[in-house]
Amino acid sequence: MSQHYNREAELKERFNRFIADKITGSNDDYYSRLSVEDFEDIKTALKDIHNILTYKTTIRFIEWLSDRFPYVKENYQVYLDQVLNTKPSNNGYDLMVIGDIKIVAEIKCNKPINNGYVFGSNQKRGIIDDIKGLLTGKTKMKSLDPTEAYKFLVIYDFGDHTLSAAQHLIKNLSAEMKDRVTIYEEGQPLKLDKVYIVFIK
Repeated sequence: MSQHYNREAELKERFNRFIADKITGSNDDYYSRLSVEDFEDIKTALKDIHNILTYKTTIRFIEWLSDRFPYVKENYQVYLDQVLNTKPSNNGYDLMVIGDIKIVAEIKCNKPINNGYVFGSNQKRGIIDDIKGLLTGKTKMKSLDPTEAYKFLVIYDFGDHTLSAAQHLIKNLSAEMKDRVTIYEEGQPLKLDKVYIVFIK
């Protein structure tokens, strides 16, 4: 006879396994020790997870740029400090290089929904807004003309899912944007009128 589904048993097992596997390394019933208020505190703390992912991906992208642009390598600390000193809610670009070269970048950590191969509608909307901001500029960024900068849309690489989702996104862009967005290929000459999608792990 099959057992009846027990919602709490499943939630407890998943929560305890995650805490043991990823944090403590020891099996215990953490779920039963926590009150509703404790779970609310955890939920509040986890709101910063997206900001942590964006921060770590931005740092890796600075390293990626340093390997390809000597100017960024020479001024690595300047751009590291720029990221460290920018609040998560800032409305500017996630990274901006102004000097011998100009670069603007938006960082996205969107995992395709349901572990699938396309971005969800809200994810798409946010990514398209960022592409528009890279191409046409942002109202608060008067100090930089985007037509003079190399433009990168940096997406955290969740593997084949991310590549497929990005390809699907480009394929379904409006006619005026489709030719201006491409997935970066190593060694290709960069053009100022395009947005290059870079996958960072």
